[in-house]
Amino acid sequence: MNTRIIFSSFFVAIVAVWGCVPQTTKSPASMNKSIETRYQLGINYIAEGRTPEAIKELQEVLATAPDNPDVNHALGLAYQQKGLYDKAIEQYTKSLKLDPKLTEARNNLGTAFLAKGNFNQALAEFTECLKDGNYSTPEKAAYNMAFAYYNKKDLDKAIEYYQKAVDLRQDNVNALYNLAFCQEEKKLYPAALENYLKVIRLDPAFKDAYYQVGAIYAQDKDKTRALLYLKKAAERDPSNIRGLLELGKVQIESGNRDEALKNLGTVAAADANGEMGNEARALLDQHKKDDKFKGIPKVSVR
Repeated sequence: MNTRIIFSSFFVAIVAVWGCVPQTTKSPASMNKSIETRYQLGINYIAEGRTPEAIKELQEVLATAPDNPDVNHALGLAYQQKGLYDKAIEQYTKSLKLDPKLTEARNNLGTAFLAKGNFNQALAEFTECLKDGNYSTPEKAAYNMAFAYYNKKDLDKAIEYYQKAVDLRQDNVNALYNLAFCQEEKKLYPAALENYLKVIRLDPAFKDAYYQVGAIYAQDKDKTRALLYLKKAAERDPSNIRGLLELGKVQIESGNRDEALKNLGTVAAADANGEMGNEARALLDQHKKDDKFKGIPKVSVR
């Protein structure tokens, strides 16, 4: 494999952390029916993204049941959804003091530390999550640990824990994609390619994987497969100008010049002042003097 690194912004577009939304109380006896109903309503608001309503409901529930760990946990999650990370951490911490075995709250505490950039504190919480043999979704903690290590620029550990997340849940396409991305950054191209292709097989609508596969084939000089996957990427996401740039470059090399100039023109216009736009304009300008563009009408890009 050619060792040129493909730079991509797709990684940060993937869900960065994996939180836990509480579904039921662990101590329903501490709530009367009315309070439990409002608690469940607050959880539903969280799941629907109706954060202000969730905070209001859960604050009122907490006033009645201040020592219920699940209420504290749920209110912490609502605060986190609002971006109030310090308040979220306070509620998660109180929840865990009330019930140290509430591992869902510990995972969410770790994600709040992640959001604040406190990666070591986050890792400590996720490590504790993975020690809990009764935790029903350990793949979430493994996934979040990987993301923390990625942000600490420890690719080896990121790969280790994304692989663990995949092993724990085989259909976890986000973990599989991020695993492939980290492998690509480590120049482990065959492994990265295999995992990107697995993502596509598991989820044909996962558009970013098509670009990554096409880019790897392009750098490996496999023009036929590169064109196939880069075209699929463009069909699924026409706004992906990086994908269109790569597609245009492969089309030039393959002799598909009309299509190449069209795609490069789109990139140049869409990224007028950017690096990709400049690269596209440089390629477009070559047709004025490069014999391989002879006979192709001049393209004007404003």
